[in-house]
Amino acid sequence: MIHDNLLALTARAPLTSGLRQGDTFTPYAALLERIARTAAGLADRGVARGDVVALLLPNSPDLFVAAHALFALGAIAMPLSPAATPAERAALAAKTGLRAVIAAPAARAAAEALVADVDLTATVFLAPHLPECPARTLPKLPADTPALYLFSSGSTGLPKVVPHTHGELIADGVRTSTAWDLQPDDIAVNILPPNFAMGFMLGAFDVVARGATTLYWNDTLPLALSRGKLLAQMQAHKVTFMGAVPAMYDIIAAQRGETPTSLRLAFSGGAALKRPTFETVKAKFGVALRQAYGSTEAIMVSHNNSADIEASWDSVGRPAGDAQVRLAPVATDLGPETGELEIKSSSLMRGYLGDAPANAQAFDGGWFRSGDLATLDAEGRIVIRGRTKLLIEVSGYKIDPIEVEETLTGLTAISDVAVAGLPDSRAGNRLVAYVVKGADISADEILRHARSRLSVQKVPAEIAFVEALPRSSTGKLLRARLKDL
Repeated sequence: MIHDNLLALTARAPLTSGLRQGDTFTPYAALLERIARTAAGLADRGVARGDVVALLLPNSPDLFVAAHALFALGAIAMPLSPAATPAERAALAAKTGLRAVIAAPAARAAAEALVADVDLTATVFLAPHLPECPARTLPKLPADTPALYLFSSGSTGLPKVVPHTHGELIADGVRTSTAWDLQPDDIAVNILPPNFAMGFMLGAFDVVARGATTLYWNDTLPLALSRGKLLAQMQAHKVTFMGAVPAMYDIIAAQRGETPTSLRLAFSGGAALKRPTFETVKAKFGVALRQAYGSTEAIMVSHNNSADIEASWDSVGRPAGDAQVRLAPVATDLGPETGELEIKSSSLMRGYLGDAPANAQAFDGGWFRSGDLATLDAEGRIVIRGRTKLLIEVSGYKIDPIEVEETLTGLTAISDVAVAGLPDSRAGNRLVAYVVKGADISADEILRHARSRLSVQKVPAEIAFVEALPRSSTGKLLRARLKDL
């Protein structure tokens, strides 16, 4: 279904639209030919409908081709974070099964380690040299065919598997591209990693849904060191549209020198936008930064397209397309007008993979409980006020504190530990680990242990040694009191 939709979309796109990376441009027509040949090649190598294929690829046309070739076969694409540790990747892949891994050459060792850890019968394919065969007739797939596995952290344990179907992904491409009013002559830069729902959808669905062009950006250097090259690329290609998390905007806007003058729309998502970031981006790029809102489970929900953005800069806007929201009563200190945001849309997942208890908690009569506290203004615009769940947002990543705590308690010198997020002007929050020693241990030793087992965004920014953690008479950790230690 996705492949048929892609054929229809690209047939309407101008010949000048396609994918760009650096000085290389590939029009959609050429991409379609490569996708068809790659799908046939993968099928000849044993990849079939329903097979799960991990993607260890950066933002690139190779990612677009690999994902759409899998969709064309009815296989399931599963982008994994390059920042994850081998143990994290293996644990996630073990939850889903693994038929193959498609990796960039730089990720070959990681791909081979993943296969060794999860399934020695899985095949490793290296992009851009994926197997190709003459194109053949592709299967007709119904809308409910699984297409994509993403991961969403919960309140306990490993991240949960979020399956999305062909129909859900197509619907999100329509909703999102319409909300952003993308046009065929737009050029959108994508700097977000593809294991983010926002990054994957921007690169593989949202831009092509309106026949616009994607400029993929990735660099081996951190954004703080490569932002000058990014801005030069945006200027050279006359980028009109971009999306990023607030921390990325802070880094980019700090670059001195010329800035792109063609930018007409910039959106922020993944974490709450702060007023200083809004002002800095406006001064740097001459556009007002608009917030979008969504989740791994629901993908795009809303976008702030208000004519008076100055008055509503902190809102994530009204629900887009067929998305619906409502507020469920919840006891908070934010006032009676604040409730938990619940969501319905044609892009909402049907449930976490193989996790009936989580699904029972996540849904309320078909409405998805987002865990976000929100208010609705008189115009129906959503303002996010906080979270009901434990997840801590750090630079757009949603971190499960229990996962970090379980990792740190692997050190026998730690007798008790709790992780909290403290406000941070750049990252939204910074992770602080409150540690009760059982034996002598230094903060450096704890951080080395964490870095060897956790993705960089999950490593605490600070270790605070305390005599005891706040607990109730029954031993329950009183997380709200951690910030008072």
